[in-house]
Amino acid sequence: MKNANHRILTAGILLMLGWLPLLTSLPASGQTILAPAEPTPAMSVDDVRIGMKGYGLTVFHGTKIEPFNVEVVSIVPNAVPTRSVVWMRCTDDRMIESGPVQGMSGSPIFLWDDEGPHEIGHGGKLIGAFAFGYSESQQCIVGVQPIEYMRDSATRIPEADDKDSKSSTRSGSNRRAIESLKRMDSFPASSIAKTRYHAMLEMMRRIEGNTVEVSADTDRVPGPQAGTYASNMMLPITLGSSQSVELFSTLLEPMGLMAVASASGPVAGAPPKSIDYKKVNIQPGSVLAVPLAYGDMELSATGTVTDVLPDGSVLGFGHPMFDQGKAQVPMSTGYVHFVMPRRSISFKNSGSLMPIGSLVRDETAGVVGISDVRYTTAPVEVTINSPNDESRNYHYTVVNEPSLSPVLVANVVLESVNAIYGMNQETTMRVKGKLSFSGGRNLSIDSMIAGGNAVYAVMEVLPAVNILVDNAYESLDIESVNVTVNVEDGIQQARISNARLERAEVAPGDTVVVHLELQYYGGRFETRRIELTLPEDLEEGDYPLTVSGPDAYANMKILTKPSLMVTNTIDDIVAFIQETLSYKADAIYAALQLPDTGIAVGKTEMPKLPSSRVAMLTSPTTTETMTYPRLIDQVYDADAVILGQVSFTISVRKP
Repeated sequence: MKNANHRILTAGILLMLGWLPLLTSLPASGQTILAPAEPTPAMSVDDVRIGMKGYGLTVFHGTKIEPFNVEVVSIVPNAVPTRSVVWMRCTDDRMIESGPVQGMSGSPIFLWDDEGPHEIGHGGKLIGAFAFGYSESQQCIVGVQPIEYMRDSATRIPEADDKDSKSSTRSGSNRRAIESLKRMDSFPASSIAKTRYHAMLEMMRRIEGNTVEVSADTDRVPGPQAGTYASNMMLPITLGSSQSVELFSTLLEPMGLMAVASASGPVAGAPPKSIDYKKVNIQPGSVLAVPLAYGDMELSATGTVTDVLPDGSVLGFGHPMFDQGKAQVPMSTGYVHFVMPRRSISFKNSGSLMPIGSLVRDETAGVVGISDVRYTTAPVEVTINSPNDESRNYHYTVVNEPSLSPVLVANVVLESVNAIYGMNQETTMRVKGKLSFSGGRNLSIDSMIAGGNAVYAVMEVLPAVNILVDNAYESLDIESVNVTVNVEDGIQQARISNARLERAEVAPGDTVVVHLELQYYGGRFETRRIELTLPEDLEEGDYPLTVSGPDAYANMKILTKPSLMVTNTIDDIVAFIQETLSYKADAIYAALQLPDTGIAVGKTEMPKLPSSRVAMLTSPTTTETMTYPRLIDQVYDADAVILGQVSFTISVRKP
């Protein structure tokens, strides 16, 4: 079920979740944006002169908007085609100490156009938004996005009729999905999860045509010093733990989000409960938060409001969030815990307060928000069953945004496992789940992880969700996620240490018997009898037999069925992903490879064709024909994760 009417709440107001259904006919929070009667007086970039002084507005702590001094250093005409950037020095003591601060993106800058005297925080004309900065700078010099470019973005607000378009068929980007997948390559994972991941990546590469490389960072604006670059100020997003920051930073940074750890654990960036969120309004200089997940954990990206137009449109950030043109994510008021000064680049530790509407435009000059609800969300339920601990249930809601929802789902699963105590290496996890997507598509997960920590659970869900919400055929919305993690003490893992073939020569129709010796973690040995019955019509010959854990079998199976990699629709992708997820870690696989070749034309398999037909179909004039070896296989359940493999040669002779 899509939850378009869910309202974004922080951990500080979770007690109000019970009256969420009552809000379905109201604006996002029951509050309205306080629009001015007249536009804020503004100054054109053409009228800015070096040496002009003024002030900016931002929140350094709590919800109080405070001014800081600025002075124009330079104006760079056509920093990008037809667009200029104004560079300013911040002379406020706080800014001198911190330098440019991530989270100040959008802070409005006002300049006085006469000699004065002037009082900081009063008068002046709005020139634009604090937007660009240098890391590791010795002075606080910042780039300002002119307000005229930001106001121009507000002229392209989509019509209300478009607000539900996200739930209809839409295409994403194979290239963007592949770039995200490639960044997951270093993520810790079980061996079978790595095998699944590489299979999914290869499938996506085949769709794209094997031409994909991770793109370089082009999201930069030329600065006033020759040979250097200033970047868009990033939006800080407070995750639950340092483990999450280390893991997800590589996925969030390309989207302009700076992952920050919260010492308070899973509540992440939630404000103190004493804050009266109803008294906080959206206005120039206030926190502009983008709530992305909420419930038993709150995840919000935060910047600053630049301007509020007479029609109630909200302008912010001074640079793009995802740079996708059309946006459909929540916006809310926010709270700043503190500014953390750093040698590299400082940031605000902050979070969201009360929903106020949606961001609907996301352009180079900044974001535009309105009071309507134009986004969809999905419930995520996580159950953790641990030894010597009662079952714990966690409830979240994540925003459907292709670039972010996979990370949001993976992050709340990780933090749920770690919520009470960190998972040690001497445990085994069984991860079961159902992932539901728009159009009635579903994925089932059932995997065992032995000897890993909670991070290993991430790769059980992240690659699959990443592909389905962002691909060129039909990017799907997440409708619901239900994950159960059963944790047991001890490492339930066994390695194939030895094997004995009962008979190396058999007849067609016979049963091949392998006595398999398993060495369990801790030193215990056990013997398993593996049987594989041969077809009655099997031709004489020598056949390779492999008995293994899931890794070797999964690779063999995918290679022997290349038609699986042929994807022409979103349903083909779903089928392929479900195939990769079906290889269980706690199973023993026996596979006999047949010498004759099957033919697949596209996704149609023809396993038994005369050699003359095979030769004709595999001629150079055909384009979608693939040959593949055939398998006779059998799967046996095991009580532990199985590692290793053994191989034999079976001689088949007629009596």
